[in-house]
Amino acid sequence: MLKSTNELVVVVDMLNGFAEEGALASDHVKNIIEPIRTYLGNYSGDIVFVSDAHDEDSSEFCDFPVHCIRGTREAEVVERLQPFAHISFQKNSVNAFQAESFRVYLVDKLSQYKKVSVIGCCTDICVLNLALALKSYISEKNLVIEVSVMKDLVATFDGPGHNRVEASESAFHILRTNGICIE
Repeated sequence: MLKSTNELVVVVDMLNGFAEEGALASDHVKNIIEPIRTYLGNYSGDIVFVSDAHDEDSSEFCDFPVHCIRGTREAEVVERLQPFAHISFQKNSVNAFQAESFRVYLVDKLSQYKKVSVIGCCTDICVLNLALALKSYISEKNLVIEVSVMKDLVATFDGPGHNRVEASESAFHILRTNGICIE
C-alpha cells in the first residue's frame, strides 16, 4: 500500500508455496508470517509485494524444484498477509529486479525514498538477489538511499545440501560487505 512516506518495505515471496505447501514449503518461512503481519500492521511506510509466479517451463526449475506456478495456490500470497498486498508484482526468477514491471515501478518511485527494506523469503536466494541488485542500482545512479534486510523478518528452508542457518549467515555476510544494513 502506498502511503506517500519516505520509506518502502518490499515483501518477497511470502507465498503458500514457501510457507504452506509444495516442494519448497518450510516451517521456518511459515514462522515469520505472524511477525511480518504484526510489523506491516504497525508500519507507516509504503508496502510492495513481489512474488514468484513461474511459467510451467521456467528455466529456474533447472536449479530448484518446481514451485509457485502462475495461477496455482502455491503462487498466492499467504492469507494472513493478503490484506497488505495492495500493490503486488510477479516474477519468474530469483531476482525481483529483473521483473520488468516491478523494476519500472520501483525505479520511477525510488528517488522519493530514504530507505528501502527487504523482508520475506528466501534469505539467501530471492531476498539476497533483490537487495544486492537494488543496492547496485542505487550506487550506479548516485542516490543516497539506505537498503536494509530485517533479520527477524526473513527466512529460508532446510533441505539436502542447503542448511538454512549456514545459508542465512552467509547471505547476511554478503549483504553487509556490500553496504546493506542488517537490522
